[in-house]
Amino acid sequence: MPTGEFTGDAQMRFAQTRHSFAAQAPFELGPDYRLAHLPLVAPGHPRAIASVPGKDYRNGCYSSARDALVVHVPAAVLDESPVFQAIEAELKAGAAGPAIAWDIGRRRRDVLHATIAGPFDPAAGDACARAAQAWLGAGAPAIRLGGPFVGDRNHGRIYLRVYPECRAGTDVFADLQRAVGARVSGFYAVGLWHLDRDLDPTAAAALGAWLDRHWTAEIAILPQPRLGMLRTTDDLAIHSPAWRWLDSSPAA
Repeated sequence: MPTGEFTGDAQMRFAQTRHSFAAQAPFELGPDYRLAHLPLVAPGHPRAIASVPGKDYRNGCYSSARDALVVHVPAAVLDESPVFQAIEAELKAGAAGPAIAWDIGRRRRDVLHATIAGPFDPAAGDACARAAQAWLGAGAPAIRLGGPFVGDRNHGRIYLRVYPECRAGTDVFADLQRAVGARVSGFYAVGLWHLDRDLDPTAAAALGAWLDRHWTAEIAILPQPRLGMLRTTDDLAIHSPAWRWLDSSPAA
C-alpha cells in the first residue's frame, strides 16, 4: 500500500501533553506508574503501589485478562533503524541511562505496540474486533515513528510517538476509534523505556535535553503495520500475551 501524508504535531496531542522539565528539578516516578508499571519493572521496589481502591491492579496485574486494539511495532524495525540505534545509544550512555530497566525492554521485544482503543473486557474486546475488522476493509494505514516522548502523566515511561496516515486530511486512527465506539484520543505511542527509580536534577536535565534533541526525529515508516487485539493481564504485556491479528494485516 503506498504511503502518503502523515498526521503532524498540529493534529496530535503530543505538544499539549509534553512534560516540561524545570531547571534544577528532579523527575519523580508518578503514582499511576508506581501502581501499573513499577511493580513489574522492579518487583519489591519500596515505592511501588500494590493496589488502591477502585483500581483493578494487584502488583501491576489485572484480576482478569483485558483486550486492547493495537498497532504492532516489530522490534526488527527498531533494530534496522540507524536513527533509533543512535538515539537509544545516547540514552544508555547519558545520566539517565542507569535508571532504565533495560531488561524489561528485552522481555517486551515481541509485544511492542501503540494502543488505539481499550483496554476492554473480553466481550467488549470481541465487539471491538468485529468493528475494527469491518473498518479494515479500506486497508491497514501506514504509520510514521517519531522521536521519544515523556508526557504529563505516567511519569516513569518513555515512549516513541506514532503518527498515523492521513486520508482526506483526517487522522485515520481517529476514524477507527469512532468505528469501534472508542474515545478519539489524538495520541498513539509505543511505551519503550521504563525507569526503575526517580531521577535527580542532573539526570532529569539530561533526559529533558535528550528528548528535545530528538523531538523531530523520524525513526521509521511502516507502510502496512499489523493491527490486532492484544490480550494480557498487565499493561506491559509481559504475562502470557496473546495476539489475535485482524485479517487485513499482512502475514508476519
